[in-house]
Amino acid sequence: MRKNKDMNNIAFKQLELETLLEITNTLIEHEDVDDLLQDILIRTCGILDASCGFVLIEEKNSDLFVPKAVFNLDEKVLSKIIFNKKRGFLNTLATQKEKHACVPIETNLLEKLEKSFAIAAPITGKNQLLGSIVIFDKELRNGMSDFSIEDSAMLSAISVQASVAYNNTFLLDTLLESKRFNDNIMESIHTGVITTNLFGEIDYVNKTAVKIAHISAEECMGNHYQIVFEKDPELLILLEKVEQEVRVYSEQNFLIKVGHESVNVNLTISPLIDDLGEQIGTVIAMEDISYLDKIKSTFKKYVSKQIVDKILENEDLLNLGGQELTLTTLFTDIRGFTNMSERMDPIDVVKTLNEYFDLMIEVVFKYNGTLDKIIGDALMVIYGAPIYGHDDTKRALLTAIEMQKLLIDFNVLRKEKGMDPIEIGIGINRGKAIAGNIGSKDQMNYTVIGDAVNLAARLCSNAGPGQILVSESVVSDVDHSGLFDFQKLDAIKVKGKENEVQIYALSKCFCTPKVLEVYDLVISELLANLSPNLFYHSISHTLDVFTSARKIAILEGIGESDLELIMVAALFHDTGFLVQADGHEEISCQYAKDHLFHIGFTLPEIEIICGMIRATKIPQKPQNKLEEIIADADLDYLGRDDFFTIGDQLFNELKARNVVKDESVWDQIQIKFLENHHYFTDTGRNIRAAQKEKHLQIIKSKYS
Repeated sequence: MRKNKDMNNIAFKQLELETLLEITNTLIEHEDVDDLLQDILIRTCGILDASCGFVLIEEKNSDLFVPKAVFNLDEKVLSKIIFNKKRGFLNTLATQKEKHACVPIETNLLEKLEKSFAIAAPITGKNQLLGSIVIFDKELRNGMSDFSIEDSAMLSAISVQASVAYNNTFLLDTLLESKRFNDNIMESIHTGVITTNLFGEIDYVNKTAVKIAHISAEECMGNHYQIVFEKDPELLILLEKVEQEVRVYSEQNFLIKVGHESVNVNLTISPLIDDLGEQIGTVIAMEDISYLDKIKSTFKKYVSKQIVDKILENEDLLNLGGQELTLTTLFTDIRGFTNMSERMDPIDVVKTLNEYFDLMIEVVFKYNGTLDKIIGDALMVIYGAPIYGHDDTKRALLTAIEMQKLLIDFNVLRKEKGMDPIEIGIGINRGKAIAGNIGSKDQMNYTVIGDAVNLAARLCSNAGPGQILVSESVVSDVDHSGLFDFQKLDAIKVKGKENEVQIYALSKCFCTPKVLEVYDLVISELLANLSPNLFYHSISHTLDVFTSARKIAILEGIGESDLELIMVAALFHDTGFLVQADGHEEISCQYAKDHLFHIGFTLPEIEIICGMIRATKIPQKPQNKLEEIIADADLDYLGRDDFFTIGDQLFNELKARNVVKDESVWDQIQIKFLENHHYFTDTGRNIRAAQKEKHLQIIKSKYS
């Protein structure tokens, strides 16, 4: 009996060795990582009679693992499962002492995939878990079975070979990718590059060098640089100096002469050094500067950098004419400057204006405004032409706010010098205007004209010192953002308008630098990548919660530092929907953690923010005041007049996800939810609870 057992063990060992030898010989042939992983999986399933399986590989800079090879499994179902190194079988593989030992997988994963048995083995590198081979349901003649101890030993041995093959193939793939990347960079950069080997023979010429120097790459390759540049003795002298002195030489506005052509370039010649510090050749880099004449010419007609960049992209903009655009216009004007200038020497007037304009124009360019013109002591700035932005009005308002703030410090310095303070009024309007080139063929100006521009100027004229007046269109454009508060003023009569114009004063901006950075990050990401089928969990919902959270926090007496955390949590709270609906709160937390530390938040602050994000999970279970505020803000609409409109959006979203099929089912869900829901803050209970109850009764009445 013992002899038979020994014979079986010997036979199994022989089979194991033969199998591993076959796998090793096969796997070393692969040069592509994806092909390798698929081959590993299929061979493993075949050897161990597994019905299906998959291979997970760790995402870069993340604890998440994703399927890179799948065999005989529903990939849609698999894609919805989150594999995290900190949980489940992956955590066991990552922390176990026997690095290549196999482990079972958790029951809930088996249930999701509708399988009965499974084992997983690690793919490792440098003592780190890089991935895992997971196989399911051993196929026998009498049905499905669990895997034996021998199967586990075989899978463990396979995983060792797979780890070696994966690391080698991944390294090769990385090297090839780096080479392709470097080649693409060299071919796409606007600098001409020519390299020589140790013997002075040219061994690389990129496309830009061919274009700048008017040379043929084929004729240059393999030839000594003295032959290629024989008609340019000055360049040859520089190349010889670099070879002899092993140092970098740079020349500005250098005239390169090749054949019958010559061109002015900024030239840099550098020794090419290997890892041992030995010179192995030379790099010639040349930058075409002929475009500078074009820029100088453009600057005679245009003021701001934005316009110049736009013109360089599209020379047709140099033609006379214009187009109708919706844009935001900002005017500033110094209050009482005429009287002030009468008491000053002309030189001091000019100096004061220059100092003031330096300060103001820097702010304009910071927020990507286009300086249209300087009119005496006034500035005219446009947002939306020639460069459109979805946040043109927001940037105009931020410009105005920062202008007023900078003048405070500016005036402190003036006061110390015994000089009068400078105070400005600002007017902002949004509307349609004609933007384009106006003038003659010899002299033209890029500007905007129209009734909307005139109204901005009128608002500026009516603004008092330190005041920012805006139109109703400005308020409407940014009202959803939740960043600004406006005070409604009496309507005014303005020149050119039959009816009085409703105006507002910008009273407050809830926009610390960190909140603004998060706001721009999140909104840009949602605009670019959020699914259009998220009718409820849209940008509008994020901004609604952002606004509601701020208002509730203020009414609850929350201080500025905690208010900042609440606003940031509100912005991040649904970013997980960029990935998926299930478990989106944790994904939102991870997204926040990936960015907030670099923005300037401390680790304890980030944990507080994540706590608030988790507090929005249904059913809500807030643990502190801040979490109660954001929980109430997330469902603030339940007690608002727009409840049914927003409810329809949620119904349509759930219907698109096949969660709810008809309105009657949806009504019952809403009834149950409203009956069980309660607001946590005094503010929520005082201003929303009664209206929420009315909504509940309206829905119930449909079935009474």
